[in-house]
Amino acid sequence: MKEILKRLSNADAIAAREKEVRKILREEMKSYADAIQYDHLGSICFEKKGCSQNPVSIAFMAHMDEVGFFVRHISDNGFIYLIAVGGVLSKSKEMQKVRITCQNQKKIDGILNVTRDEKGNVKDMYVDVGCETGDEIRSLGIQIGDMVTFASECFEMANGNVLCGKAMDDRTGCAVLSQAIKRVHDNPGDLWFIATSSEEVGCRGGKTASEQVKADIVIAIDVANNPELVKNYTNHRLLSKGCMILHYDKTMIPNEKFLNYVKQIARENDIPFQEDMFSNGGTDCNLAHLNENGKVGLVIGIPLRYCHGSYSMVHEKDLKAALDLVCLLAEKIGNEQYSYFIDYEKE
Repeated sequence: MKEILKRLSNADAIAAREKEVRKILREEMKSYADAIQYDHLGSICFEKKGCSQNPVSIAFMAHMDEVGFFVRHISDNGFIYLIAVGGVLSKSKEMQKVRITCQNQKKIDGILNVTRDEKGNVKDMYVDVGCETGDEIRSLGIQIGDMVTFASECFEMANGNVLCGKAMDDRTGCAVLSQAIKRVHDNPGDLWFIATSSEEVGCRGGKTASEQVKADIVIAIDVANNPELVKNYTNHRLLSKGCMILHYDKTMIPNEKFLNYVKQIARENDIPFQEDMFSNGGTDCNLAHLNENGKVGLVIGIPLRYCHGSYSMVHEKDLKAALDLVCLLAEKIGNEQYSYFIDYEKE
């Protein structure tokens, strides 16, 4: 999984500009899928048909887009001003190498910097590409609306267990999907492995993709930031301690029977996991679980350090735990389990 994650991390894809990631996933996953569909935002949906009659449908979702920027202005004195797309980490907005993707897909490197107000807050973000005039910038092919991302290249840390790169939110989830579709066999339910568009700007692809495939169960594979200096009982996002199974976020609370079932599966199969809750934010499960009369939903999380920054860190043990759990759920959940989850008469 390391090699595919490196490729995904190095690809550039902010909301609604996800073609580089979509191409990698299509190349990696298409031969394992029975069908491929797209929603109209650009989410790509890989189907793996179930082996039971009238199978329950399960969608595993991870989003393709990363936090980044659009070119907002080109100034006469030779600087490129930006608008953020998603919640870019403030400490990563200053003196960072970034790259601009032009309309012809040419990549141009620059240095991101900021101006600050009297309180020290970021006021403006601008990129210096070594030009002296706006016309010189435009002559390079740079236009308003071009995508700008961090120019971080993914690498392995010295211990060999941790990968460091940009866009780990949520290329880690995409990497898990890319491997899960290869490992799952004899699945009773119809499975969808979906890489969604535009999560960082409001979980948009989670809604449209779930409408596209009409799944009964929606499971988001996403991330959460590890507060790196806190390693006590309050931190449920420790690196190397397993994936997270979420009990709560501000946009979704999972079906209790389903939540307990997932934790039981993890324990019975010695998959390490942490039980987490989000006090802020949400995932693709947010809108996906509210379609029609409601969907059984859950979030499997992967802990990161420095989420939404120019670099984030992920531990291979946590990736493996998330992958193992996804594969087990895909192979075990059938009509009997689904009927139990939504039966509110026998409580």
